[in-house]
Amino acid sequence: MSPAPADSAEVTRLELHATPGGGCRLSGGGGVFRAVLQGAAPTGARVALVPERALLLAGDDVALHVTVGRGLRLELVETGGTVAYDMRGGSARWATRFTVEPGGCLVHETLPWVSAAGSQVERSLELDLDIGARALLRETLVLGRHGEEPGALTSRTRVRRNGRDVFVEELDSADLAPHRVLDQVSSYGDFHPASVAPGVPAYVRADAIAAHAAPAAPGVTCLELASGDTVWRRLDSQAHVAAAGVDRIFRDLNC
Repeated sequence: MSPAPADSAEVTRLELHATPGGGCRLSGGGGVFRAVLQGAAPTGARVALVPERALLLAGDDVALHVTVGRGLRLELVETGGTVAYDMRGGSARWATRFTVEPGGCLVHETLPWVSAAGSQVERSLELDLDIGARALLRETLVLGRHGEEPGALTSRTRVRRNGRDVFVEELDSADLAPHRVLDQVSSYGDFHPASVAPGVPAYVRADAIAAHAAPAAPGVTCLELASGDTVWRRLDSQAHVAAAGVDRIFRDLNC
């Protein structure tokens, strides 16, 4: 896939920042998304991303840049999944960049991404965490709609804390065969689950969470990173099967 010019992306920029009166405010816009405020509190907000047009088509170059201010919490959700359609020899890109300032918290829950037959997409996620910042990410990749071949997807993830790499990964859809679905929750920072007693040490907490997610958890792989962060992942041929255990883990952490 040939790279697009650096200024070709349709960029949506959002920032949740503190106000002088002690509350917080969401600002920004542009690009292909409309941000809809679903709830607000003095130290945080829940925001839905609503696409302004059909996504994802050949030639699309979509970018989302989000900043969460110091000490604030942003819950970012989607109103619908994304389908990368047959691009008939074309291609598309989708880049997400999150910046979480000191003490901030980002919870990003996405609905399934479907790479339909004939699609070709480069997808990237960059997450920069400052001191004491946290992030909880939920995503589902589905390779092909029912009864069709999967599209081509390259998905890159890079997570940094205080400027140092915590997690770097490149996934190619061809390498996931014969599986058609990758479902995962990524937890960066200290999220204490409701199902695990407060006295459980952080270094055994990831396994304890999976143990409390029965009956679907046996298919979930727990990746404990050297940084102390955790990725829970399940590969399967059906989205609803893969989601069963992973959904429970996400709900348990997002409390």
